[in-house]
Formats: sequence, structure tokens, C-alpha cells
Amino acid sequence: MKATSLILLLSLSSLIGSAQGYFEQSPAIKEAYGLIIDLKLEAAKEAIKEIKINEPDNLLVLHLDNYIDFFTVFITEEKNQFKELQKNKTKRIEYIEKYGDRSSPYYLFVQAEIELQWSLVRAKFDELFKAASEAYNAYNLLTANQKKFPNFIANKKSLSAIHVLVESIPGIVRKVFRIKGSISQGTKEIKEVIAYSEENDFLYKDEAIAVYTYILFYQNNKRKEAWKFLVNSGLQPENSPLATFLMATMAGKVGENDYAIDILKNRPQGGDYASFQYLDFMLGKAKLNRLDEDADEYFLSFLQEFKGQHYIKEAYQKLGWYNLAIKDNNVPVYKNYMQKIQKNGVKLIDGDKQADKEAKNKSIPHPILLKARLLFDGGYYERAYNILIKNSSLFGLNSSYSLEYNYRLGRVTQQLGNAYDAVNYYIQVVNNGKDNEAYYACNSALQLGLIFEEQRNIKEAKKYFKICLKMSPSDYKNSLHQKAKSGLDRVSKS
Repeated sequence: MKATSLILLLSLSSLIGSAQGYFEQSPAIKEAYGLIIDLKLEAAKEAIKEIKINEPDNLLVLHLDNYIDFFTVFITEEKNQFKELQKNKTKRIEYIEKYGDRSSPYYLFVQAEIELQWSLVRAKFDELFKAASEAYNAYNLLTANQKKFPNFIANKKSLSAIHVLVESIPGIVRKVFRIKGSISQGTKEIKEVIAYSEENDFLYKDEAIAVYTYILFYQNNKRKEAWKFLVNSGLQPENSPLATFLMATMAGKVGENDYAIDILKNRPQGGDYASFQYLDFMLGKAKLNRLDEDADEYFLSFLQEFKGQHYIKEAYQKLGWYNLAIKDNNVPVYKNYMQKIQKNGVKLIDGDKQADKEAKNKSIPHPILLKARLLFDGGYYERAYNILIKNSSLFGLNSSYSLEYNYRLGRVTQQLGNAYDAVNYYIQVVNNGKDNEAYYACNSALQLGLIFEEQRNIKEAKKYFKICLKMSPSDYKNSLHQKAKSGLDRVSKS
């Protein structure tokens, strides 16, 4: 008991003492950081206790504390935890401002990281104004730090992400806050970080890998290059749930669904790791995309264990789809899950919004088109194409499903490398669905822009990116418009 009291006293004194704080990546700091990135949060907390005893004035420990709070809230989405842990943010920044070494490049960097992490967390709880304010604070701190320490490479890890996202921010917001940046600038910065990490012992290497992958994939539309880079990056999904999350996410988007299923099934879990129920949701989706009979088990497990607010409606929707596409068009069970959607979860993110809308408008997906959609999402393009062609007689011009049918054919033929047919299908969808609230025409315009961009037909690419931006589908509008804006920016600079 006396020993425990002594440890607590020493730990507390490290946060209220008056000695000049310093920032040092000591071996203990590096070890604790590694535990955090592997989501071994309880072990990390024990390691941090030792650091506060042995290195009481090393203020990088506050950065580690914030990482733990960030991952705890970001993964669990439990509101009570969020309300309790957010109180730590201001205390940490105030302590750094009071005792931190202002001559260190970490002085502003750590403050910026704390601001940025809480911005990401706050967005999860729909506190968008505060999230934007914290992101802006992070931007200013990082920008000031970059001017003061231009060779401090860690700064560019976070600044690169902000710079590439600037172009998706409304112009009036950029003007008011004087935020500057571009996709090309952010890409250049993160490339510098990756190059540095390959030649040096860089603490934030795994984070830089994640940032570079997302920038390549989403902002630069270099999907194959992003996947190749990620596979060869050295990340080990068998040792880190976060690496599993990143690699499974990307695998699912490049048609490597079997790989995603494999690493999700074999992910590290158990008492040593923080609970990450969202990975069950991901595994359920991946198995549903393959039309596996046991896909429902993972959605049910997610719904039983997850205490957060997002993905609940979508999980019920996917259970409904499971009963249409895999359980021989079981409409009564599907309708039961649609009722659950209206009673559970919130509709803040696109997936939940779309699920909520489907439940309310009473529209039942066609089982054939749903199978094709799921197979496409899993990268099983030949299977999807065969199902569509085999059932073409069901979707003539007079069919209420003809718009979606042509859209699905466009998506599949595009991925099979048949750009000519894909363009023809997409143009039909744009022309016939421009006044339809469904997202088919909007995404068709986006895909036409991407096809013409790849073909170096800049005029047509601009035309269709602009058409996409003029449409306002009821689902996925924000994400489709962001991709169109990024595409328009790329081709405008060509």
C-alpha cells in the first residue's frame, strides 16, 4: 500500500512541479508509443507510470497520455468517456505552455497534435464547430513551428494531411481563416516524411505510412500505387489492430476482399489489446461482399458488444441485405431489420444516413442487383458481371430498376478494364438520372471524370467532374463532391 501511494505521489508531482520541462524521445518513450500504436493500452499506461517516475520532466509523456485518450474515445465512441477524458486536453496544453522548453521543436508540435487528435474525436460526436476550431489551432501551431524549425520532419506528418484537405473546405471558410494548402503541397510533404523514415529511426513512421496511403488513394486517385506502397510498407497486421484496420480498409477498396477477410479473422485480440469491435463490423461487410453464409454472425457480434453511436443503423441494414441476397430474398426478416434501423443508432455519417433513408422509404433492393453490388464491392467483378448479364431480361427500359442496372454494369465493366462500355453505360445513367435523387448519376459523372482523367482527356474530365458537383444526391453527396473537387483540381493543374 505504501509503495502504491509513493508511486501515485511521484506521478502527481511530475505534473505539478515547477522544474523546466524538456522533450526527449527516450527509449522508454519509444517503447510506450509502440505499445499505444499496437493498441496495448493497459501495458502502455503502466509504462507511462514508470516514465513519470524516472523522467518526471519529460513532457513527451503528455503526448502519450493524449494518444491513449484519443484511441480510447475514437474506437469505443462511448460518450461518457468522451465527456470525462476531454477535460485532460486543456490541462495538458496549459502545462506545456507553462513548463515546456520553448526552444524545442516539440513545444508547438505536441500542442498541435493534441489539438488535432481532439478535433478528430470531437467530429465523431458531431461537435463540428469545436472540431473545426481545434483543427484550425493545430494548423496555426504547425505552420508556426514549420517556420521556426523547417528541418523538423515530424511537423510535416500532420501538416501534410491538413494541406491536402484544404481544397475540400468551402472557399469562404478558407478565406476567413486564411488557411492555405493544396493536394500537391501535402503530397510533397508526406513524401519527404516517408523518405526520411526509410533512412532514419522515425518514431511516427507508422502514422506517416497511413497518411501517405490515404493521400495517394483518395486525394491523388492512385489506388494501385497506394495499395502497393501499403503492402510493402512493413506494417504488420498480425501484431497491430490498427494496422489490420488500415490494411483491411484499403484491401476492400482495391478488390482484395479475400485478403481483408484473412487479416481480419487473424487479427490480434484478447486481454492484451484494447477492444476494437468495429473490426467485427468490417469482417461482416467483407464476408457479405463474398456472399458468405456466416456473414451475419459478425454484424450480430458487433451490435451486441459495441457501445458507440455510429454504424449501428448500417449494421442492421447489412443484416437486412444478408437476408435478401444470401437467404433467398427473405423479405419479412429484411423488413424487421428495417424497423430496427429506425429505433436504433444515429444518422451522422453517410452509411447510417443511407440505411435510415432506405428504412423510411420502404424501398426494397432487388436481390439480383444487390448481389451484383455486394460482389462488386468485394472485387468479385467477373461474378458480378455474370449475374447482371444472365438476368438482363429483368431490367429493360420499362423497368424501375433500369437506371441502377446500367449503373452496376458501368461499375463492373470499368473495373474489368472495359472503359468503352463503361463510358456508354455511365453516360446513359447521367442523362436518364440527372433529376433522380439516387446517387447513381452523380457517381457516374464522377467515374466518367476519372476515366477521362486517366485517358488524359482533360476537357471531358473537367466537364464530368463539374456535372458531378452540380448534382445533389440524397446519399453520399459529401464524399462524391469531395472526390470530384480533388479530381477537378488535379486536371486543372495538368
